[in-house]
Formats: sequence, C-alpha cells, structure tokens
Amino acid sequence: MVLAYVANETASGNVSVIDTKTHSEIARLTVSGFPTNIAITPDGKLAYVTNGGSGFNSVTVIDTKTHSVIARVPVGSNPVDVKFTPDGKLAYVANQGVFSVQTDNTISVIDVKTHSVIATVTAGDAPGNITITPDGKFVYVSNVMDRRVSVIDTKTHAVIATLSVNDFPNTIAITSDGKVAYVSNFSEPGIVSVIDTKTHSVIASVTIPNSSQDVTITPDGNLAYVVSENQNNIGTVSVIDVKTHSVINTTQVGNFNNRPDNVAITPNGKLAYVVTRIGNTVTAIDTKTHSIIAVVRVGSQQSFVSFTPDGKLAYVGNNGSNNLSVIDTKTHSIIATVPVGNNPLAIAFTPN
Repeated sequence: MVLAYVANETASGNVSVIDTKTHSEIARLTVSGFPTNIAITPDGKLAYVTNGGSGFNSVTVIDTKTHSVIARVPVGSNPVDVKFTPDGKLAYVANQGVFSVQTDNTISVIDVKTHSVIATVTAGDAPGNITITPDGKFVYVSNVMDRRVSVIDTKTHAVIATLSVNDFPNTIAITSDGKVAYVSNFSEPGIVSVIDTKTHSVIASVTIPNSSQDVTITPDGNLAYVVSENQNNIGTVSVIDVKTHSVINTTQVGNFNNRPDNVAITPNGKLAYVVTRIGNTVTAIDTKTHSIIAVVRVGSQQSFVSFTPDGKLAYVGNNGSNNLSVIDTKTHSIIATVPVGNNPLAIAFTPN
C-alpha cells in the first residue's frame, strides 16, 4: 500500500497520512511547529520532517508502519529541506535561517540509524534546496542569498567546491546518469546554470524569458523543464535540450498573476504537470510535443504537485484550500479531494 505523507505548515505542526488507494486521511500526527518539508527513506520505513519557525529547529522522525513519532533531532535555524542518500544511511538538512532576522549557513548531516547529527557543514548564505547525485557521492546545495552552489563530499562531509551561479538560486535537478546539474535562478531575465558534476564547474548559462522558479529533468535525462514568471507575473514553461543546453520550446501557462512555480514529470516521462502559487489551475503538458493537453481546475494557491510511484495519480497541495486534489493522469480529471491540515506545503510517498 502506497501512503502519502503531507507536511502541513501550521504553528501546532502536523503531518497528514493519506491512503492513496482510498484517497482518505488515515492519521494525523503532531510533529513540531511549522513543518517545511518531508522526505521518506528509500526503503519506505521512515519519514523525516523539517520543522522551521522560531524555537523549533528540528527534524521529526516518523515510523511509517505505526504512524508514530520515534525521534526528534535538533538541527540548525529554520530547516527547509531534507534529502536522503540513495542507500538511506544519511540525511542532509538545509538550515536556511530567517531572512528578516538572521540567515543560517549550515547543513546538518544525520545518521539515519541513530537519528543523531554526525556533522554540521558550513555552506553558503541561506542554503535552500538540496539534491544528491544518483551515486550518493556528492550533495549539491543552492545558497539563496549569495548566488552560489556548494558541493559536499558525502564521505568526508566537507565542501569540496563552491560555484558562482546567478541571483537567488532556487532548485537543483540532476540528470539520471548524474553527469549534469541544472540550477534555476530567480533572476531577471531568467538564467538556468548548467553544472558538470565531474569537474564541479559551471559549463553553460541558459537564458529563459522569465525568472526561473523550478526545474526538473525527464527520467531519460534528455530534457529539462523550467517554470518561470516575469515581473508582471506572466508564467511560462521553457524546455531545454540537455545535450545542447538550448531552449527548444517556451509555452505560456496560467493566467495573469497566477505565478506558476512548481513542475513535476511522471515517472515514465510522458507528462509534465505545472501548478500555480496564486491561481487555481494545473496545466498538463505532453513532453513529446511540448504542448498543453489539459488544464485542470483545483483548489487555491497550490504549493506542490507530485506523482504516485506508478505515475497514475497526481497529488496537488492546495495551500489556500487546506486540501489535496487527486488527479487521474490518464483522463486529467479530479477523482478525489482530500481534506488535510492547514497549509499543506510538501508531500512524500512511500515506495510501491
């Protein structure tokens, strides 16, 4: 049975557990204040939840068999992302700090067996997104406030390279063969930085029409999809050929001021779904033709879209509606609406 764990960003701090077969909430767990992200170990046995907000600064560990909290791990200030190495032995946590008060610059490394911090790595200013290479050897971290990406060696927990990219680097996506990383930068005009993961160097900068919010790469590693918006909040999706690092298609998505900011691709690579931060639509794109094939009306202020492991369903977090829209990816129609806690912010699925 595949379960979805949803982090609800509330002061009380809770996580909803969803049965993806019945599309119902089967448990709601209290974790800690303001959950910001969630990840599940490759074997599906544990969920790690980052708890931000003043005074919380921890990772809650959940046993996915019993849906119970089994540990709380203190980390740095305002953790915003957590990722596991492919072998599931280590978790890396980005501690971003609070922009209006004081940013952090550390990455906490947690031993998943003991649920304890075994290293604290100094990265750049306000680390945000973490991505780990498929072989588990390197961690790439976007540092939001200093235009840099830090590269960490998972064997030594040391920064081995610091790369200059562009303004406000957001998400990082790495190809399935681990050779290339793409970094979305919230600059104007939009710039996507391309990194060679063998030399840990920037090898290209791809210009797109608008400030890039999110980037993801098709499972075959051939295409990168970049969601962006300009100063007038007109959103686009640009498709980049990973071999040539050139834009081959750009399509407008959403309506004025919808502010699309998240994109996900099905496991088979055939579809891309784009959600909007302000609007109430999900745009479905055929990755073969790069054309819009459906627009699905959902709840308000979507915070994420993610596919079940088999790719048959898309779960959309409606932050403004406090629920999830479940979309059948074959018909692009809503088959369920699942109430959850306030402000659903992130989701993770157990494996098949």
